[in-house]
Amino acid sequence: MLCCVGLIGGMAIGQSLGGPWTYIAPAAGFGIGLVGDMKFMKGMHKKQDQPDTEVRAEKDPGPVRRPEVNGKTA
Repeated sequence: MLCCVGLIGGMAIGQSLGGPWTYIAPAAGFGIGLVGDMKFMKGMHKKQDQPDTEVRAEKDPGPVRRPEVNGKTA
């Protein structure tokens, strides 16, 4: 996601500067965004690997009842 933002931002900067920056700035923006994406995703995956320290209350579904059978209609 950040690589797309970097690419578009680099294109805008490259177009305003002109010359060789037309090609250099988008590539640099994409590269910086890609590195940012990788760092972000690595942090997200590490966060999910940690054990859950919170105590979660489980929902009480209430008593489970069997359907009653009417002897007259059965």
